Amino acid sequence: MGSDMGEFAGKNALITGTSGPLGAAIARGLAAAGARVALHYRGSEPRALAQEIRTAGGICAPVQADISREGFAPGLMTEVIDLIGPVDILVNCAADQALKGDTTPFASLLATNTIAAEALMRQVAEVVPRAGIAIVNISSLEASRAAPGHARYAASKAALESLTRSMAAELGPKGIRVNAVAPGLIARPGLENDWPEGVARWRTACPLGRLGTPKDVAAAVMFLASPKAAWITGTVLMVDGGTHSGPGW
Repeated sequence: MGSDMGEFAGKNALITGTSGPLGAAIARGLAAAGARVALHYRGSEPRALAQEIRTAGGICAPVQADISREGFAPGLMTEVIDLIGPVDILVNCAADQALKGDTTPFASLLATNTIAAEALMRQVAEVVPRAGIAIVNISSLEASRAAPGHARYAASKAALESLTRSMAAELGPKGIRVNAVAPGLIARPGLENDWPEGVARWRTACPLGRLGTPKDVAAAVMFLASPKAAWITGTVLMVDGGTHSGPGW
């Protein structure tokens, strides 16, 4: 599913949540394939990521916004357009994470994981509406599986998948595609030390026998954002090593 060098040349991409490993991997991939990328962040500016992209010859612009705040989207979109131009690719990757469990207030999870994504989808479609825009939302395997202890997070991602389907139907006549990627457990530094039993259960349940990587997710996003997926919309692509097809983990 990888993208060819230069496949996204001339395209402008906004990726939310680039301070995290998934958002960073997606930004790297799109920039390497020629896209100009807006690196959204809420707290810590991704300076190292921006420098890495520029050193490799890519074009990027960090942009800050608290997407949990009501009414953030018009200002963010205006700034992005000023920095890189009208958005051709939107990747809603920013999220309050499941690792916090159900200690995060439900309203906060919904604001970041669901409501912000919907606001940005509408901004992209309304500010400079044109055919060919591709939107990819980052969901989770937990959106479609029972998730004890992560019920709020799972519900926020299930709502995002519902939005993906509805917005695909709503925006399709305008030539705008909306899809989602639902990752399984993604490796990160320290995960096996922090949660050894969970990682072991995952490896047992996963037909491909390993955890995912941020590059696995980035490859799926780039496919859905590319012309190769020109007749795909309203779809949730599972990127979980086949775990969704098993009895559970």
